[in-house]
Amino acid sequence: MSQVVTRINPLDLVRREFEEVERVLEEAAVSEIEVLQAGALHVLGAGGKRVRPQMVLLAALAAGGSLERAIPLAAACELVHTATLVHDDIVDESDRRRGRMAIQFSIGNSASVLMGDYLVVRSLKLVARDPNRELWTLLIDTIARMCEGEVLQICVKRDTDLSVDTYERIIEAKTAVLMMVCTRFGGMIADASPEIVEALGDFGYNVGMAFQVQDDILDFIGDEETLGKPTGGDLREGKVTLPVVYALQGATPEHREELLRIYEKIGPLSRDDIQRATQLIEISGGFERARQHALEFIDQALLDLRPLPDSAAKEALLALADRIVNRWN
Repeated sequence: MSQVVTRINPLDLVRREFEEVERVLEEAAVSEIEVLQAGALHVLGAGGKRVRPQMVLLAALAAGGSLERAIPLAAACELVHTATLVHDDIVDESDRRRGRMAIQFSIGNSASVLMGDYLVVRSLKLVARDPNRELWTLLIDTIARMCEGEVLQICVKRDTDLSVDTYERIIEAKTAVLMMVCTRFGGMIADASPEIVEALGDFGYNVGMAFQVQDDILDFIGDEETLGKPTGGDLREGKVTLPVVYALQGATPEHREELLRIYEKIGPLSRDDIQRATQLIEISGGFERARQHALEFIDQALLDLRPLPDSAAKEALLALADRIVNRWN
């Protein structure tokens, strides 16, 4: 991987604006319906790194755009992301998110679905205030792609013959397209040249791909307290992710059959099942190959930013990309 030689903290460049994004998110949660507002504040206040708002703000700064104009767009992207987490937890029947009880166990599935929809509508309202209508169209198309990605993942659940190409189609739609929008937004509101807008969009896309691959690795080997949820969640839900795809490709016949038996097991998986599957993926090189795949996306992301002039904001974007793929908890 290309080395990012910097100690810059990306947030240091946009700290005031980042705090303003948090205020906008709180405003977006306001509703006359108490349950709806409480649920929205619960999920928005659960923490998280707020990677997407950082990407919007830093991309705008790197392209010479207005940070004030970027604030509502940054909040809108985080609202869409949060809504997808709410819907994911319902579909996956997850009971924890970021160390807290998943919202559907507090207000029920029906209210949670509608609360997720509410956050999406609030995000669209924020983007609709911007004079550039192309931003609104871009976000609408992106939300549609994200829905397609989620449905595709459901359709291939427990498909242990899943190809790398199909896996990439899923994570592109689920994760990378929204991160691409984050960085494109920054270039678009700066009225940057098409070359710069495309470069920023490509950067966001490749960072998003790397982010999801790394997330799928950490689902097996990350720290549960830091992750805010039990490890092995994807396995419990029957999701076949890149470490598993590569493990099945590289395993001995005996190890392959053992891993397949765990995936085909009927009923809840035990902690021993999860631990053994993790061992088999490690032995078969699944984590290492997936890690190298993520690094390839980051290498490309670093190249994507070459057309941008050197600046502290560009350096911060590079540092953000490095942190994303080098997070191990």
